[in-house]
Formats: sequence, structure tokens, C-alpha cells
Amino acid sequence: MATQAKHFNYLLIGGGMAADQAAAGIRSIDQNGTIAILSADVDEPYARPALSKKLWVDETFQESDTDFKTAEKQNVEIHLQTTVTKIDPAAHQVETAAGTTYAYDKLLLATGVKANTLPNLPNSDLIVALRSKADYRKIRAFSGQQKQVLVVGNGYIGSEIAAGLIQSDTQVSYVIDTPHLFDKKFPANLSQQLEEKYQQAGVKFYPSKRATGVKISDHRVILTLDDGTELAGDGLVLGLGSHSDYRLAQTASLKLDKNGVIVNKNLQTSDPDIYAAGDLISYPDPILGQTKSEHVMHATKSGLAAGQNMAGQTTAYNYTPYFYSWVFDVSWEAIGTIRTDLTMYQEKLGVKGNLTYYFDQNDTLQGILKWNAKVNLNHLRNLLSQHPQLTELKKVLPLTQVD
Repeated sequence: MATQAKHFNYLLIGGGMAADQAAAGIRSIDQNGTIAILSADVDEPYARPALSKKLWVDETFQESDTDFKTAEKQNVEIHLQTTVTKIDPAAHQVETAAGTTYAYDKLLLATGVKANTLPNLPNSDLIVALRSKADYRKIRAFSGQQKQVLVVGNGYIGSEIAAGLIQSDTQVSYVIDTPHLFDKKFPANLSQQLEEKYQQAGVKFYPSKRATGVKISDHRVILTLDDGTELAGDGLVLGLGSHSDYRLAQTASLKLDKNGVIVNKNLQTSDPDIYAAGDLISYPDPILGQTKSEHVMHATKSGLAAGQNMAGQTTAYNYTPYFYSWVFDVSWEAIGTIRTDLTMYQEKLGVKGNLTYYFDQNDTLQGILKWNAKVNLNHLRNLLSQHPQLTELKKVLPLTQVD
């Protein structure tokens, strides 16, 4: 039988960056209401991007520097290693895997995403699908000292951790399932430029390959590729993307669409006392329309707005997020849709910088990629919001078509 636990004015499910900012949003309006965070993680909220970026390339930046100190700063109770399995909107309660119940006045869903993995993986700390600080610690344990680490995945996590490891006294074998890095997002000249940075640093590429099997032998990871190649390493990091789990939202009978949990402009779900933020929501973006975003700025900005709304302030979430990465001396940011099956034009900016504009079949601007360029993102947001035609931009910008 479930045990009745404390009642909280605000109950936040998920212990990531969205929850941290939701607590800050609540406290900016309500200084006294009780707040609890229920998190499946073993660590209190922290800066997740640093796990694949700054912690590997900045010796002055330590793991403790990622901590937000949410409990202390926002006067929040945090319950770690706590998995919520059911929401009962009628009773205003949630139930955990341990059988504990928590009651709420306002509830936030901010459960983020889960890392994709490979099938039939051995249970070993030498195999990590990087998402959490605990995962970061496992990678630290099998890297450095010229150890050999295998990385699989042509995305943000895979590309960033491969770059971080090679700059942290580690040998890296990098398996991607496309001919070149980010070649489904970046034009060929930028994809090639980025790949050369890795090669110059010593990363060994295995392009157009897929991992078909993994085993542990003599405390080493043996990775089998689809052409029969076997790679051996001291550890394996998977960067195969992520997925949202909507089962909890379904227990509350919340409305969903193809993008996720539907929220209005105030981040309110179909239940007026349940809000949602971050990776799992389908929200009405003022520029992109009904959409989903799985990037850190979206998590923090939507979390803050959701918290303010939960505390009684009407705050419309009208921030069109961007996504970004930086590896070696390459920094890029993008807004909107960037895909190489769209028509691409570039505007050169300085010696190393440029902007790539992506147009659909109707020659309407869909996305912009900023590459080593000092351009205000709000300027790019404003431009994208106007949905200009290619012919209009050609009149005012020196554009060159690229492949």
C-alpha cells in the first residue's frame, strides 16, 4: 500500500536544467511556497553540456563547478534516485517506483530525454551512453594516460566527446554511419573543415560504418562493425541520439501529438495544474510553429517560464531556441531547420566565418547556421521570423550556393 508523503505547493518531476530554472522561476514570484524536485538521477541538478565539452578541455574547470546548488539557492527539497511511475491528476498526487506518494498543487513535467543505446549490450561500466554526471565519471575512469576509447555516433554527444577525449591524453577511434561528420546538416565545405580538425588532432575515423556487436574480453571492449572489422578499446562511449519517454504523461491522460506533450504558450498542458518544459514538449513557437526542441537553451528558458506561470505570473514562452556546439577552434550555432536536402547558400564573414542559409523547395528561408562568426542571434531570429524568399535575400546579401 502506498505511503502518504508530504504535500508540496510545487512538485517538479525531473532533476535537470529545466527543473533548476523552474525552481528559480517559482522563487522569483513566490518566496514561501514549498517546492520539491523528484529526480531519478544520483546527482542534484547540474550543467549538463559541460559533460561532453568544458570538463574535458579546461583544466581549471572541475566537476563540482557544474553544480547549480538548487536546493540551497531556491530552498527546494530534492529527492534523488526517485522514479515517478504514475500521475493521478484527480487526486493531485504522484506515485513513485518505491510506492511513495507526493501531493501537489501545481506539477511540472521536465523529465528530459533518455540516451539511445545498442541492442544486447553487456552490463559493464566500460560501456557508456553519455547523459549524466555519473556517466561522465565512468568515462573518466577508462580514459586518459593514452588509453584507447571507442566512440560511436555522428551527433552532438559523439562529436563533442570524441574531441574532448583526444584533447585529454586519450586515443580515439570514432565510428560514424555517414561518409563525413554532420554531412546531413552542414554543407560539404564545413563538414570537411570540421573533420580535418579531428584528423589533425589524431582521431582515427571509421566512416560509413555501423556497430553490430559489443563484448567485453579481458577488461577490454571489443566492438564489431558491419564490415566485420573489430576494434578494441579500454572503453566505449555511445552518442546515438536520444528519445523522450511519454508513458508518465500518458498515465495522466495528457494530450500529445507527434512532437510530444502539448502545451500552450504558458507551458500549461491539457490539465490546468500540470505544466511541462524542456525536451518532451510540443509548444507553439512564434517563428517555427508547433515544434519540439531538445537543446539546453530551450530547457532553461522554458523551465524558467513554466516556474513563473506555476507561481501565478502570466509569462508567454516566446523564445525561439538555438542549438550550438564547439569543438577545437570551431564554434557554431543554428536556428530553425538545417538539413543538407534543403538548398544552401553561404555568406562569407571574415577569414574563418560564414553564415549558411537553408531554403525549402519554395525558396523560403527555413534555417540559418552561424559558423565562427560574431553575429547577434536575435538578428538571425528576426530574419527567420520574416520567412524571406531567396530572391529577396540575394538582393541584399552576397550569397553563394553551396553543396
